[in-house]
Amino acid sequence: MGFVVELGPYRVYHSGDTLWYDGMVDILRPFTIDVAFLPINGNKPERRVAGNLNSDEAARLGREIGAKLVIPHHYDLFEFNTADPADFVSACEQYGTPYHVMKLGEHIRISR
Repeated sequence: MGFVVELGPYRVYHSGDTLWYDGMVDILRPFTIDVAFLPINGNKPERRVAGNLNSDEAARLGREIGAKLVIPHHYDLFEFNTADPADFVSACEQYGTPYHVMKLGEHIRISR
């Protein structure tokens, strides 16, 4: 279940577990997302867990919805979440998607 919240003048999208589906971009783009939290651990059936976007899909989705910042999630938390944030960084740089990979305990500040 994904959701968009407004925090003062900012709009934050947290995707939760999600796969790319037809119409997703059209639903999200009008929200003018400032920060999008997107999973990068992919959809590997052998893990026997809910599938998600992979690094490339997360970077493309962030660009397609016009997010001003994309922060990856769903990696390094559980043993089966072996996605490498460096792959996400490479994909973001390829697509021109603004991103930030957070460190454990890090805070971010956004401003206009």
